[in-house]
Amino acid sequence: MKKIGLDAGHGLYTSGKQTPDGIKEWSLNDDVCDRIQSILRDYDCEIIRTDNNEGKIDESLSSRVAAYINAGVDAFVSIHHNAYTGNWNNATGVEVYTDRTPTEKDERLAKCIYNRLVEYTGLTGRGIKRANFAVINQNKVPAVLCEGGFMDSSADYKIITSDVGKQNYALAVAEGLIEFLDLKKIPQSSDTPATPEKIDVIYQVWENVKDKWLPDVVNNTDYAGNFKNAVCAVYANLTKGNIYYKVHIIGSKNNRARWLPEVKNREDYAGNLGQPIDAVAFRTDTGKTIKYAAHEKKSGRWLPAVTGYDINDRINGYAGNFGKEIDAIKVWLE
Repeated sequence: MKKIGLDAGHGLYTSGKQTPDGIKEWSLNDDVCDRIQSILRDYDCEIIRTDNNEGKIDESLSSRVAAYINAGVDAFVSIHHNAYTGNWNNATGVEVYTDRTPTEKDERLAKCIYNRLVEYTGLTGRGIKRANFAVINQNKVPAVLCEGGFMDSSADYKIITSDVGKQNYALAVAEGLIEFLDLKKIPQSSDTPATPEKIDVIYQVWENVKDKWLPDVVNNTDYAGNFKNAVCAVYANLTKGNIYYKVHIIGSKNNRARWLPEVKNREDYAGNLGQPIDAVAFRTDTGKTIKYAAHEKKSGRWLPAVTGYDINDRINGYAGNFGKEIDAIKVWLE
């Protein structure tokens, strides 16, 4: 069984390591590390965490190095988020570091993670770099340090603080480790009934009063929207598989009422910013039943949930009523 050293950089109370609005870097790092562990739990590996499990102590860099070397790990990854000025700015991008004199294995591990990090997060690739970071400055164990976006970036912030962004960061690192270490899935015992796979819907909406994307919502644990503020656009994806969706815009002086083109996952958003919608439709290729509901702004009521995807079916083909603005939606799989 392979061993992996995993490190959430810094500590909860490390001075200066936070977003301009006060989210601690360790909290972001720790969340990504937890997600990496969750992804790798079905593989033939053991995870050794070198940071304090509650973040209350900023473990020294030397103690972190000693911990993973003494444990005999096969690879080590330190998870971080970058910062530029400490105030909101336009810096952006992800990068992976090796030490200044990397081994061939250091460089290969960095490439396995970096290529996925750029692809999965959608952030600018700033390259694979070399630096004298103490936590990776040794040549006994393949080791890299990842920077998953800028905490003080107006562009990166909404990604790195979202469930989607954190999951994609974690997936890039986990899959990079799987490739580098050639990890194998642990066979499931035939005596144990297979647990139905859980697939989450992650979605958000653009509302027309604050003119911004509201936070991500997962399944029907909450709704996406602000009551009395019309929804203008929808952005969605699944943790596995594909989701397809479209919206119907309300007519205006310059735009006729119509269904806009279908969107797949987060390749784009469905809607026109600034133009309210009155209906939505969702479908997936997961084999699971998708259910979704719309909340009418004027009546203040949730319409019945639907499962179909047919713009000609007013009963079960879409959620909404033409001409009546939507101010919130719920989406989930069963």
